[in-house]
Amino acid sequence: MYDHIDLIFVGPEQALPIVTALVLWFGLAGLGGLFTAKDRLIEVNAIYGWAIVSGIFTIIGVLVSQPFFVVSCILALLALFGIYRLIKTDQPLFVKGMWRVLIMALPLLWIAGAMEPSQWDEFSHWLPAPKYLLEFDGFPTRDRPFSGPHMLSAYPYGWPFLTYLSSLIAGQFIDNVTSTLNIFLLLSFSTFALRTAFRVAGNKVNDNISWPFASVIVLFATIFNPTFVQKIVLTAYSDLSTSVLTGFSMLICYYFLENLEKKQSGSSWSSIWQLSLVLSLLINIRQANLVLVVAVISAMTILVLRNNEIQIKTYVKYIIFLCFPIIVVYFAWRYHVATEFQYLPYAEVSIKSFNLWNFLTIPEIMQSMGYVMFKKIGFFGPMVIACYFGIRGFLKPKTDFDKISILAGSIFLFYTAFLFFAYIASFNANSAATAVSFWRYSTHNGMVSVAFIAAGGVYFLKYQNILIKFPRWLSVLVVVLVIILPLGLAHKIRFDLEPPKPHFTNVAKDMRTLIPRKGLVFVLDPMGTGESNKITYYYLNQLGTGYISAFTQPTLAKIRSRLDSIANKTYVVVHSLISGLPEYFGVSLSRDKSYLFQKKGRSWLLVHDWKKPKNHKY
Repeated sequence: MYDHIDLIFVGPEQALPIVTALVLWFGLAGLGGLFTAKDRLIEVNAIYGWAIVSGIFTIIGVLVSQPFFVVSCILALLALFGIYRLIKTDQPLFVKGMWRVLIMALPLLWIAGAMEPSQWDEFSHWLPAPKYLLEFDGFPTRDRPFSGPHMLSAYPYGWPFLTYLSSLIAGQFIDNVTSTLNIFLLLSFSTFALRTAFRVAGNKVNDNISWPFASVIVLFATIFNPTFVQKIVLTAYSDLSTSVLTGFSMLICYYFLENLEKKQSGSSWSSIWQLSLVLSLLINIRQANLVLVVAVISAMTILVLRNNEIQIKTYVKYIIFLCFPIIVVYFAWRYHVATEFQYLPYAEVSIKSFNLWNFLTIPEIMQSMGYVMFKKIGFFGPMVIACYFGIRGFLKPKTDFDKISILAGSIFLFYTAFLFFAYIASFNANSAATAVSFWRYSTHNGMVSVAFIAAGGVYFLKYQNILIKFPRWLSVLVVVLVIILPLGLAHKIRFDLEPPKPHFTNVAKDMRTLIPRKGLVFVLDPMGTGESNKITYYYLNQLGTGYISAFTQPTLAKIRSRLDSIANKTYVVVHSLISGLPEYFGVSLSRDKSYLFQKKGRSWLLVHDWKKPKNHKY
């Protein structure tokens, strides 16, 4: 029991990511309210503010090179003015009762606040990127593509901006605030999706979120979310933010078309501006998100072409207006990439030459994708159903649920087709044949699925009259479950404690006190996957001089040759052993320890050793 409690209660520092993210969220909502009209969709306020932040930072950072700290201060003043203006004019920052959702999600937020980074791509890019922004007050350049560990310098910075701003608010770099921000994103979207589902079904939407409804929102963000993967949601990865923005975009499309048909109160120009903000943010999260932006616009266009009440000429005017902010943000960043990273290898993922495309592996790609689809039926099943209702709705549209289905099905098919193309044109043959990370990339449509499930679920409940007869005892049970489940499943949530990563992290943190700041470091882990290398160089904040892992085909001869060639006074951290290594270092070594050596001419000085925990995997 004590061990389980330790998973939940680590220390008061757990509150820092929550408080920081909350302050940031209020500021973003203030900006969103300042730059959108009164008929805005309240649930999306903070996202609009984030889009403003992303656009301003990108354009100024590329074209003006103004220090980001100065820009941050100006944005902070604008956010405070926006909050003041909304309060003064009696406009809400958030949906009334949203604080109840936050309280219901507090157990999950509290556990997330105790977690440390642990995933490969976090250390490879998504944490070094905001750390760079904080250290150098601007974007990477050709002269300074990275400061510490290697990162994909040409990736857009829409997502790292939030970690950067959170760190400014806290006065220190917070490498686990992204988990809290991801939960905020999920809660915001689940609120929007469920309230939209009630509108689509023709039910009255309560202005104030009740405790039971707050609990349902948390459940839709977690348990009922078929793409709630802890190792994606509770990390610094940009997959969840991509998914949420795609979902927001899809539902804003629905509201825009309703305004265009005069079925909803509000201005069509206001709606298209809101959609433009979200899409300009979506395209600034990852390069491949250009495909999702095209998918959303294409899905909306399909609906317009099927609707005789909307004039094509009118729609084209809105599309031109929609695309302008998206194009400005996108090409501002592409200009920076073209001028600064043209000759930097591995700055971003790219398409291979046509003669290198994986045409011969197409059958294996399809088989691997099909296997993942079957294995993850909880997500792909609803999306197939969405495609069915979308096709049926396109042929004979009747209800607003048909519109949601067409949007969801079209976006899903478009993006899945793109992933199939990417395996052929971008990945190496082995990765393509196994459809590597197909499930992870498919989660980019996760909130599209949640929106469809919400709309379909509410439709079904209304048809069965269950919404009217919803028993009180069930409402109480839902509230209790939402509070208890995260606490009871803390051992599942705390994947950051899976061995051997905590040991690598502890060793890397200790090494900062044992070696000079610019000391050369080599990582030797011939039985490991290479994650010890990523973790070590991240915490030492340096590129390092190289590493050896199980995937580099380590033999004693290769290891000796590599270590003999490194510079004098280089430090070598040893995390695992193969036969002959103790004799090479000239000391007795145990497999139950990690070691730090320093090269001294042709001999090795043992600097420090660390006892491995009992649950260490090798």
